[in-house]
Amino acid sequence: MRTSSCPSTWLARILGGLTALCASAASAQQYPQQQYPQQQQYPQQQYPQQQQYPQQQYPQQQYPQQQYPQQQYPQQQYPQQQYPQQNTQPGQPGHQSSPNDTRGDGEMVFLYVTGGLYGVGTGIWIDAIAGVKDPAIALLPPIGLGAGALVGTYLVDRFVDLHRGVPSSISTGLMLGAVEGMAISATQWQHSDKGKEWSFAAGSTVTFLSATGGGAAGALFGEFVRPNPRSLGLIAAGATFGAISGTAIGAGAGGRDWKDAGSITGLVGYNVGIVGAGALSLVWTPTWNTQKYMWLGYGAGAVASSLVYLPYAFIDDGEPRRGLIANGIVALAGAAGGAVLGAVLDGDDGQSAHRGEDFKAPFHLGFAPTQGGGTMTAFGTW
Repeated sequence: MRTSSCPSTWLARILGGLTALCASAASAQQYPQQQYPQQQQYPQQQYPQQQQYPQQQYPQQQYPQQQYPQQQYPQQQYPQQQYPQQNTQPGQPGHQSSPNDTRGDGEMVFLYVTGGLYGVGTGIWIDAIAGVKDPAIALLPPIGLGAGALVGTYLVDRFVDLHRGVPSSISTGLMLGAVEGMAISATQWQHSDKGKEWSFAAGSTVTFLSATGGGAAGALFGEFVRPNPRSLGLIAAGATFGAISGTAIGAGAGGRDWKDAGSITGLVGYNVGIVGAGALSLVWTPTWNTQKYMWLGYGAGAVASSLVYLPYAFIDDGEPRRGLIANGIVALAGAAGGAVLGAVLDGDDGQSAHRGEDFKAPFHLGFAPTQGGGTMTAFGTW
């Protein structure tokens, strides 16, 4: 008998098969996890460093420079710019002057000193010609004019454009002029009979006029020449050498009236020294060190020539005063030799610049008050 199959029967069979599979899987044997040994570590192998080879030098190849023709471009024209003009009046705001053409501070210090002394000397001259006898009144002109000279010097420097070399030239002229006047008065006194000498008023008048003329001449010399301060030092040295040697030569060559001869030749030598050194300063400006050698040479010549007096000790009718001639001449030769030696050591070619160097005063004055008066000292700077 044929049986018919329905869907429920097939579904039951499939579920039964799946149940049997699941049971067989659950009953399967479980195995433990297998442990594997750790890998063996080997030490790192060291390899030698690569050998360094020296770099090979290849000669540089020289290539000839190629010349390119220069290209000409037309120049571009720009309009000129207008600047406001500077004020050229000294003492006014905006005034400017070249540093190489303006007086130095050292020059003004020298001018203040000599200007103050000139004012004091002028006051003494006024007292002399006025015949003032009262000490209280006699002090007024020297003090007043001395202070006035200082104020006047300041005002001139404030409102006048003093060029380099002018103040120092004025100061040097005042000093040389004052010495000139005193030398003239001394020469007149030497040659005058007793009772015929100049009075103090006459002598002070000559000194005042000579100092004033020297200051004016110094101002002209400074304005037209614009000297270097070293040139003024040379002029002062020439005047000193001329006066000393002139006096010595005249006294040695003079007869019975050797003092009269010495006074005249000393005055002449003083002026010859000023003129000669002034002319020499126009073509040669020695350094301060060279002038130091000149002074040393002059003194060395005077000392060395004194050996001439030794033979007079063995001469019965000798006149040792004649040795003054040798002193005066050899001293001048020593000054000339010192100038040459100093120029060689300094490398001085005689063409030293007349500008660009500040002035150094040859001396400094100091005053220290003491009980009942005061003490004035002078320190040389050479």
